[in-house]
Amino acid sequence: MSEVFKNRLSQLCTKVGRQIPVWTQGAGGNISIKEGNRLWIKATGYRLDEVKGSVGIAQVDYKKMVEVLHQNDWIESEAEENYAKLIRETTLPGLGLGLASMETGFHALLPGKYVAHFHSLASLLLYHELAKDRARVLKWLQQKTDLECAFVPVCRPGWILSGKIKGHASLYFLESHGIILHSDKDSLVEEWAILEKDFCKDFNYPLLYSLLIETKTFTELFQQFATEPMPFKCYFPDIAVFSERIEKILEPTSTRDHLLFPFSAVDKDRDMAELWLATQLIFQMCPDFKEVPSEITSVVRDLPTEKLRRQRELNHA
Repeated sequence: MSEVFKNRLSQLCTKVGRQIPVWTQGAGGNISIKEGNRLWIKATGYRLDEVKGSVGIAQVDYKKMVEVLHQNDWIESEAEENYAKLIRETTLPGLGLGLASMETGFHALLPGKYVAHFHSLASLLLYHELAKDRARVLKWLQQKTDLECAFVPVCRPGWILSGKIKGHASLYFLESHGIILHSDKDSLVEEWAILEKDFCKDFNYPLLYSLLIETKTFTELFQQFATEPMPFKCYFPDIAVFSERIEKILEPTSTRDHLLFPFSAVDKDRDMAELWLATQLIFQMCPDFKEVPSEITSVVRDLPTEKLRRQRELNHA
């Protein structure tokens, strides 16, 4: 990988990865750059803010991956195992390089040079507003941006999600799963940052707007918003993937069905604390926000690609 591309990928990962928890939580999210026949992407199990130099980067023969995915001749019972195998086979070895993540499929399939996927709280709330009043949200987007937008109903991450990402849209809003930015220009991250602030103002989410424009440490944010008991909500797939790990930390309270993430445990498992803070914020801003359906949460932890991601996190933590 040329130094120019390596530095740009690191810069983009840092830019997105430092927006905790309003863009990223734990090791969630991913960014890729295409260079010739190669796709460079954050390696599975790493946080975006850990990508530095060659650390936390995977190299993929994405054209080979696209060729196989376009054939799409897998039967349902074998598809997930085949998809995980394809990721392993198309991940290219190299000194210091890791394994590509479960979402590499749509990074490869989208033709643009830059693809960024992260769990933006604003994008989750925008899809929530879309479900309530589709006409209003579509009209607002038409007034605010010339970028092509697409909407993807909630589905299982990995192979299933990759098959749902169609066309050449710049913004893919994923129900319960964040945003995908897709472009030949890396400036799309800045364009999204402007658009989401306008969304917060126009759709009356002042708390999230303040978090997007103010700079506070994670410790300050956690103490301010996540030290009160709340129900254990599964608002995006990573909550389901790491549910057992989170549940080991949560403490019951006298309030029925409410749990507490003790502040003393934040430093012991920062990734889970970030996930808890994100869910706490959504719950405070939108108590009727819809959880990920049980038919997805019941299987997502056992996906071959997610098992590998959890193991990778433990290995390099």
